[in-house]
Amino acid sequence: MKTVLARLTFLALCLMAFANTNLTNLGNPANYQRFSLPFYAQPVAVTFDPGMLVDEPATLSNASIRHTYNQLEKRPTQVLLNHLLAAKGQYRLNDFLFFKLARHTLNSIYGGESPLVQNITLYKLLIDSGFDARLTFRGDQLFVNVYTTEDLFEVPIIQSNGRTYANISCLAGDCKGRQRLYIFNEHPNPRGKSFGFQLPAWPQLVEQPTEKALEFKYHGVTQKMNVTFDKTMVDIMTDYPFIHEYCYLDTPLSPTLSASLIPQLDALMRGMDTQQKLELITSFTRSAFAYKEDNEYFGRSKPMVPEEVFGYSYSDCEDRSALFFALVRDMLDLPMAVIAYDDHLTVAVGTDIPGDSFNYRGQRYVFCDPTGPRNSSRIGQVPPGYEDKSFTVIGTYN
Repeated sequence: MKTVLARLTFLALCLMAFANTNLTNLGNPANYQRFSLPFYAQPVAVTFDPGMLVDEPATLSNASIRHTYNQLEKRPTQVLLNHLLAAKGQYRLNDFLFFKLARHTLNSIYGGESPLVQNITLYKLLIDSGFDARLTFRGDQLFVNVYTTEDLFEVPIIQSNGRTYANISCLAGDCKGRQRLYIFNEHPNPRGKSFGFQLPAWPQLVEQPTEKALEFKYHGVTQKMNVTFDKTMVDIMTDYPFIHEYCYLDTPLSPTLSASLIPQLDALMRGMDTQQKLELITSFTRSAFAYKEDNEYFGRSKPMVPEEVFGYSYSDCEDRSALFFALVRDMLDLPMAVIAYDDHLTVAVGTDIPGDSFNYRGQRYVFCDPTGPRNSSRIGQVPPGYEDKSFTVIGTYN
């Protein structure tokens, strides 16, 4: 009896697995093509049925987009989607990195040609993955937009039916202009799930260990170290959408950087009290890196996650704050408050050491500015020039 029940249970699970799959979209396994695609440094195995390929629309209109989408509905696109979703799980990609993998894969399948078909197919893959997505177009340009509940900045946004959609085809700013933008009038999954951009954990991709020699002054004494970071993580952030500032601070160190940097700082901290440890971390973020504003260095605003501070020649207050936040969290596990002035970001630490401080939600926080003054180890001081300025607490760690 138990054997019969086990077989029935297995059969039920199989039926559930295929319940939402259009079997005509699985094509003929004999026709499947397989190749390995480089995604950052990670080779990703891809399988697809060439029967999914459709022709590029001659012009862009609601009718031509609908015609192409209807063609795709009858093609074996599910084969590719199944393998992309498997890669998403295997490498622990968030939604945005899954989108990038899908886009990169379609570009390879189409040999860099047929950009309109690529975007329509990408749109269908997102719909079939459970997301709410919209297509917008103008002239000969077609854009994929995803519904999201997360805060994004400097990304084109549209509002439709009470939902916010981010244009993830236009992160480089190539869709700016005054020409009217049209929304494709079909809406296949209006109750689809929100698309995520945050990075609470790094994906598990092949590491690219890269060494960097650093030195900093702690109470006037020069300290030297060689630190290894993961270039893959820096590459991931090169064209990443501008998310909320606190998300950059909340992003973890990569395993490569953590295994290299933390033991070296731990060794320097041996025998120190809490104040001395905070002074050491502050000295490190202040003087181990050269300072330059984003607009001067990148020509645009670019907040960095901690890993990027090691991957670039310059960093600013937002970037130092992200690194300081990660180090205090991982090494000392002390409460922190992230403070935003009009033109400066800094961090205060929940501790009873003396110095300039403020109370927030029942906790006393002492200022520990990660940016300056350079070569100073003094903490417990409001950043010079900001003594009389108001600030906002944009996030805390407890």
